[in-house]
Amino acid sequence: MSVERMKIMGIIGKKMFLDKTLRLVVLNKSMHLINALARVNSTDFFLAPTERNIAALEEEAFLKPCSQKRDFNKDEEMVRLLQNLFNIKPEIKKEYLKQDYDYQQFMRQFEDIYQKVKHTADEITEKERLIANKKEYINNLKYLSAFPDLNMNRLISMQYLSFKLIRISRDNYDKLKKNYENIPAVILKIAVEGKQIIVASFVPQTLEETVEKIFSSLNYTTLAVPEKIEGNVAEIIEQLSQNIEEDLLEIENRKKSLENFREKYGKELQKGYSRLEMEKLIEEIKPEIAVGDNLFFLFGFVPTGDITQLKNELEQHFSDQLIILVDEAKQPGSGITPPTKLKNMRLFSPFESLVKMYGTPDYQEKDPTAFFAITYMILFGAMFGDVGQGLVLFIIGIFLEFTFKKGGMAGILSRIGFSSAIFGLFYGSVFGSEEIISPLVINPMANINNMLIISVIFGIILMLSGYIFNMINSSYEKNIEEGLLGRNGLVGLSFYLLLLFSAYQAFVAHQEVKTAYVFTLLALLVLMLFKVPISRKMLPGDNSSLIFSINDYIEEGFGVLETLLSMLSNTISFLRVGAFALNHVGLYIAFLTLSEMIKSSMGSWAILILGNIIILTLEALIVFIQALRLEYYELFTKYYRGTGIEYTPAKMNHNINL
Repeated sequence: MSVERMKIMGIIGKKMFLDKTLRLVVLNKSMHLINALARVNSTDFFLAPTERNIAALEEEAFLKPCSQKRDFNKDEEMVRLLQNLFNIKPEIKKEYLKQDYDYQQFMRQFEDIYQKVKHTADEITEKERLIANKKEYINNLKYLSAFPDLNMNRLISMQYLSFKLIRISRDNYDKLKKNYENIPAVILKIAVEGKQIIVASFVPQTLEETVEKIFSSLNYTTLAVPEKIEGNVAEIIEQLSQNIEEDLLEIENRKKSLENFREKYGKELQKGYSRLEMEKLIEEIKPEIAVGDNLFFLFGFVPTGDITQLKNELEQHFSDQLIILVDEAKQPGSGITPPTKLKNMRLFSPFESLVKMYGTPDYQEKDPTAFFAITYMILFGAMFGDVGQGLVLFIIGIFLEFTFKKGGMAGILSRIGFSSAIFGLFYGSVFGSEEIISPLVINPMANINNMLIISVIFGIILMLSGYIFNMINSSYEKNIEEGLLGRNGLVGLSFYLLLLFSAYQAFVAHQEVKTAYVFTLLALLVLMLFKVPISRKMLPGDNSSLIFSINDYIEEGFGVLETLLSMLSNTISFLRVGAFALNHVGLYIAFLTLSEMIKSSMGSWAILILGNIIILTLEALIVFIQALRLEYYELFTKYYRGTGIEYTPAKMNHNINL
């Protein structure tokens, strides 16, 4: 339940080994890459002047970013086409990435396979196009079936007349009939097809342009007929049908060839896809690498527990051909901030996603996930306490978590559902009803005032925890200003406790607040107001930073006022915990009243079931958001910075089949 410690690993080697090194780093999935030039120029980088490091020391001052970009468009086109032809699902296989290979040489061999397969695929496509044309010819020639002895070759090859088979709408055909005397052509109606008319036109070749101008207004479609084929209509249809059967047989043979190609080259295709995706990723991360004339410099943060494995893998593959550096991650003054990798037990890990929605913890900051998870489950359960509905949420979450491997929101759902069921036992609530079981602790509707008081007390406890959490984080950061004198530090905590005690004396015990308490509160406010110059004075040897302008005092003054108001509003805000617990029962009572108004027992049950569904979805969502609001605004603002960089190691984002 902490932020995992990091070390900086540096890898220096000949440029010819760069791609192979990056493949190994990506497959290891543990290195968070950082800019190599920034690392080399940082204050804490040191390369020992040994004989082995001479070449690296010579190039260190002349490094530049690795900006070379390769174009993978052609490779992607080949791989995608073969995947579609072979109907193979894209899948990255680690076994093909661990092999030692030259990508360019591999792709040249892959292109040979691609050309063989593409030639066969193009033949299939061409045959299918010809079949489509022949089927169209057959359909169009059927309009001439009333003239079975008509010689098509003679009809098409007439010397002085041009023949066309045309389809027009019935309305346009009527217009055509009305203008026969103005059209220098012979028009024959040969078929009717719904609202379309099929006509044959015979136009003198010298008047084709004139007739075309007339026909253009009729929105006609020319029906294609074969031009270079002998015989009458019936013979041509029979001949085309035979040709189609022959073409289909050839397509079947070509498809068998494709199936043979699939069996023969399927593994090569998976290998090509895997290696293509790897090379694309490598090109994306290369800008972080620095190169000289002969060497490359690569740096990244690696979790302490993964250092040994990565180092061993590099040494196993490269022997002594690489220089491997391992340094401590020193954030202050280094200019490079270590990334944050959260490490929580399985019970709390799903809540990391909600923590990261607010911000990633800083590397030097205490991970709040465990505290957030515990308090969030309590808040949700307290506001949505119901055995039946809680178990429904729990079962749905467990189902999603283990069936679909959804560990994020599904994991949260199962945990808050379990918390809801536990608080349901405390309240004696089962699907909204308080008559099925007796409450183990308290009945909300029968103890409204107590519920609200308990909510505020619980909120006070959480806020006090927030102050303590902030002081712990400040001690990690060695931040005296915030940890000791800040509004959320020791002074702020003291002010809040004394303010609560004074309010209790005045409004609950009805006693007069002592003057000493008032002066102490004012003194604490002054300490918060002057926290910057006081904290700087406490730091040894930092007298140059004592200058503090009037604008800074004004800003701190508004900050102190905001602190005073937020202490009151944040405390009162926890009343919503009790209010939502009461609201849950109230909603059920409303649906129960509606069900009792319906005379039909089936209708009554339908209303109760519908009411539970609405409560389970709508109210649960509202409570989820309200609990998150309390965490973010009442607690996180006190102790959580969230200014860190998330740990994102270089790795394949696709699912890798091992």
